[in-house]
Amino acid sequence: MHVCSSTVRYVPDKYFDVDGIATLVHHRGATVLPGSPPNLDDGQAILLLHDAGVNGNAFSDLMDLLMVTHSPVSFDLPGHGRSGSLDSLDSVESMAAHTRSLITSWDISSLVIVAEGLGAAIGCELAASDDVEVLALICCGIVGSTVDLQGEIQELGNITSGKARRQFDTSGYAPGPDEQMMRKAFGHWVTTDPRATLGARKAQADWNARVNLSQSATPTVVVVGEHTEEVFRTSSHQFADSLTNGSVVTMPEVGRHPAQESPSRFCAVIEDTIAERSEK
Repeated sequence: MHVCSSTVRYVPDKYFDVDGIATLVHHRGATVLPGSPPNLDDGQAILLLHDAGVNGNAFSDLMDLLMVTHSPVSFDLPGHGRSGSLDSLDSVESMAAHTRSLITSWDISSLVIVAEGLGAAIGCELAASDDVEVLALICCGIVGSTVDLQGEIQELGNITSGKARRQFDTSGYAPGPDEQMMRKAFGHWVTTDPRATLGARKAQADWNARVNLSQSATPTVVVVGEHTEEVFRTSSHQFADSLTNGSVVTMPEVGRHPAQESPSRFCAVIEDTIAERSEK
């Protein structure tokens, strides 16, 4: 198994105009001029796609590790974090189209996509297109078309209509989570309006109800934490089983958020996946 260094260098952020929406991009390595694409020449270009209700900086610790040998990049989806628009885009397909518009001019020959929750659905749409070669898709969190999102959608509807108070969800972590990690997680969550989260979850639920992944040939690794709740463990395995080239990696001592709970272990899974793809 590959071991990732803990070296931390730069944390550049920059905005790109994507179809009139200011989109905040997080990357690593050397800074470049405004309007210029990030430098993604080192190792493998890795695109990290965040879940609904958070932002691209949720992967910051993982990106600090990946940058030692690769070129990680993430961004805030519209309506999330510090990107423009008060609302989320209304479909997973439009989110994938937004992503393609963002990266089209970056001269990327191939991508490995790392995705959590909603990001996995976007990753599947990107992998199904011919715009860029997706070598592998690595997923975590609440993923799969069999996931029932209606409870969360109802709760978000109550919050946005003023019938309930907004509360930070501390579920999905291994017992005794690190306090500093939880403070960071809260910071990533609080920057997104619940109205945008509601729209994103509705888009994800709609996609789940329509999608047929049986023809998806992209190698897909579904990372399931040891402490993932049984219902989500089941849906993750069902997701992997629905793919022609899906597999499951069980990660010890984490729950549904391995990128935050154990970025070094998750980094090793990504490194191993890239090494396996380079040998084929």
